[in-house]
Amino acid sequence: MATTYVTDTTDEYRLDVVTEPELDDPQAVIYFTANGVDTAERQAQRMLAAVNDPADRYGELYVHDGDGTAVYCDTIHLPT
Repeated sequence: MATTYVTDTTDEYRLDVVTEPELDDPQAVIYFTANGVDTAERQAQRMLAAVNDPADRYGELYVHDGDGTAVYCDTIHLPT
């Protein structure tokens, strides 16, 4: 799967914390701002680490494109 990045249009991100195979039912949804995708990925890793249980966690990172649409950026995995 190719990674899509939206640059210079917004700094709003969404992290869907996914702890089960069902991606449509996240444990938590976190909205935040960051200055660029690299910074957003580092921040998302820290937020994902702060979530309680389970030890093996995934986060789906999205960037808002300025039109109200969230565009997939990356999957972040914190293994046990």
